[in-house]
Amino acid sequence: MGHISEVLDRLRQAASDGRIDLVVTERAPGAPVLVGPPGYTTLLAEHGCVSCHREYAGVTVRFAVVDEKGVEALNGDLVHPPRPGMSTAHLLAFAEAGDDAAWCFDITEETCPVYYVHRAEPKARRADTGAWENPADAAPDFPSFDAWFDALADAFTAANPPRWFPYLGEPGLTFT
Repeated sequence: MGHISEVLDRLRQAASDGRIDLVVTERAPGAPVLVGPPGYTTLLAEHGCVSCHREYAGVTVRFAVVDEKGVEALNGDLVHPPRPGMSTAHLLAFAEAGDDAAWCFDITEETCPVYYVHRAEPKARRADTGAWENPADAAPDFPSFDAWFDALADAFTAANPPRWFPYLGEPGLTFT
């Protein structure tokens, strides 16, 4: 698993130190693996789900990489067009980011960049042209699953997390 194993090891170390709560489920034997970018596929080939929680600044911050069943539920709940004529078909939610947000791949791009999508900010495109509703949304939050997983592990294990950390799950976040 290479890079993915290294990131999981960092998270496991933080959990053993008591800094975070980490749940990594084992994959059911013979369960199909959702097709996605290599790092995500590698993670799901061995594990069912990865869930991480941390108490910080009086709030519980969390993310959870979900399996195939979770992907279906997450997309149905959080990733949908804001109005007729718009589309979110380019997005595939793969991880929870609090109760009202998800981490999504842009499946129309070969590299499957990662976007933070809040219920109030759907990052939609025009259904007829594919143009972004808000041109600023075109820039991904992370270039790849590996970059995203590494950044989340860094944030969850850091003594001083990034400025956005306690607001994960809220609208309007930027990660640069």
